[in-house]
Amino acid sequence: MVLLAALLLAGCVVYDDSTDGPASPGAAREVPLRVVEQGGRALAFVPVTIAGEGPFMFALDTGASASVVDDDVADEAGLRLTGESAPVSGILGSGRVPVARVNEWKVGDVPLDPGRVAVIDLGPARGAGDIQGLLGSDVLSDFGSIVIDYDEGTLTVPAP
Repeated sequence: MVLLAALLLAGCVVYDDSTDGPASPGAAREVPLRVVEQGGRALAFVPVTIAGEGPFMFALDTGASASVVDDDVADEAGLRLTGESAPVSGILGSGRVPVARVNEWKVGDVPLDPGRVAVIDLGPARGAGDIQGLLGSDVLSDFGSIVIDYDEGTLTVPAP
């Protein structure tokens, strides 16, 4: 499973849509962002709370079509596997992983829609701190546009 985590992180892409700011003052919500430099790349992490547990540090990954949670985090948050499996792939290969349903979660103080997450043993992180999950485009695209400010350490999403 650590190999699958490496596959997902190998395609980690951070998206900065800074030209599309909020439509009006006060119309956006900010989430604290932690930026970690690793191997010449910047990884952006946000706090994610699941069913009142956490926060857990999730990497923003617009290149991932599905969000991922570490299996230890899934256990701590009481997530139950659905019995389904999801395909995952990266530059080194592909495989299938279990899926769990998340009914209540949020990034910072911003609620997220209920959804499904792939459950993977992300293993120990090397140099980037503890990666406890990936927040993928399946969740981030729900906002329409996001702004990642690496200098200020914020993820800005539009108000509902």
